[in-house]
Amino acid sequence: MRIEPVPDEPAVLVNGSIIAVADLHIGMEAELGKAGVFLPSQTAKMARRLKSIVEDAGADIVVILGDVKHYIPGTAALERRDLPLFFETLLEIASEVHVATGNHDALIKPYMPKKIKFHRSGGFVIGDAGFVHGHAWPTPSVMRCQTLFMGHNHPAVVLVDELGGRSIIPCWVRLTFRKGVEGHPRMPQNGLLVPSFNELCGGAAVNDVHTKLLGPLATDEVANISAAQVHLLERTPLCILRNLVVDSGLRPRDFRQ
Repeated sequence: MRIEPVPDEPAVLVNGSIIAVADLHIGMEAELGKAGVFLPSQTAKMARRLKSIVEDAGADIVVILGDVKHYIPGTAALERRDLPLFFETLLEIASEVHVATGNHDALIKPYMPKKIKFHRSGGFVIGDAGFVHGHAWPTPSVMRCQTLFMGHNHPAVVLVDELGGRSIIPCWVRLTFRKGVEGHPRMPQNGLLVPSFNELCGGAAVNDVHTKLLGPLATDEVANISAAQVHLLERTPLCILRNLVVDSGLRPRDFRQ
């Protein structure tokens, strides 16, 4: 399998034909407005950015790893307006657009173009690649894939300088799964945690001592989390996760959306 992170972007090219991204959280601006942070919709900008990535990569299939929209429960007015605009832009250049349903995606189908292919929370497979949001167990067929691509966690790394200054930077986390997990005799060879495509989401600092990753797959019982490989978006390899752990003074609610 060919896995090529797009330089400086939270997008990955799989087998030369698939661009996968995660956690769009379209409509997040509405919730920020309720908290007193007023921003114009970023959806059109995000759609143009993803369209450009797909065109530059020469891909013809787009996979969204869940949490297409932000508001729960239900669907906000901003989402009802922006969802069709975003996906109609993608359909201009992609022959297929797949969505692995995330925990934010209830009641989304009525506002999406009919050509979009929806998959349940258990995920789906294209070739030897499995795709899932990450909040639920994948189906047995997905668990037999070579590499499993997951969203949900918004992975980032927190870097602390000598003066205590902190920078939180989106990152890729590549992990291996343990064998013989109870109830799941077949496991993928490895998995990739994909950072959020929406820049407003920030990220969860995977190397902070207080951070606990989300979802049934991102646990020590299922995966070798401490030995996961961490890479920055520009492909710079850092090191394995256990050698990056710090107490940055942040709490999960400080940086998780």
